[in-house]
Order: sequence, then structure tokens, then C-alpha cells
Amino acid sequence: MLVFVAACIVAFALWVAALRKRAELAIGIAVGLALAAIASVTAPSFKTHEIPVWLPPLPFAVIACTLFFFGGLAWWWGSDDR
Repeated sequence: MLVFVAACIVAFALWVAALRKRAELAIGIAVGLALAAIASVTAPSFKTHEIPVWLPPLPFAVIACTLFFFGGLAWWWGSDDR
């Protein structure tokens, strides 16, 4: 419990530092935390046996497909510096 409290104090200190340096960053962090809190309350709780096998690697597949898509666009639109 003591480690959790210490981590919260450090996170709050970092947020205050972000607020002083860049207010937009601190506001984005606060909005993200609020949305995560709302999602954690409203989303149903999953048990481990209910998670499909394809779900854990899904973020990696989405990132790989996105990078492949933008790489294809860069190749297709390439520069005409010849």
C-alpha cells in the first residue's frame, strides 16, 4: 500500500511539472485518465478464459498493417527527384 501511495505522489508531482511546462500536455493527461476511469467502470469485467486467443496480439497487428499501408503510400507517391 505504501508503494502505491508513493507512486501516486510521484505521478502527481510529474503531472504538476507538466502543468507548469506545457498546460496542453497536462490537460491531455487529465482527460485521458478521466476517460480511462469511465471506461474501467462501464466496461464489463473479463475472465481469462473468456478472452479470445486473437485479442492480445491485435494491437501489434494493427500497428504492422498501418505501417505497411503508409509505407505503400510513400512508395506509391515517392518523390520525383530523378
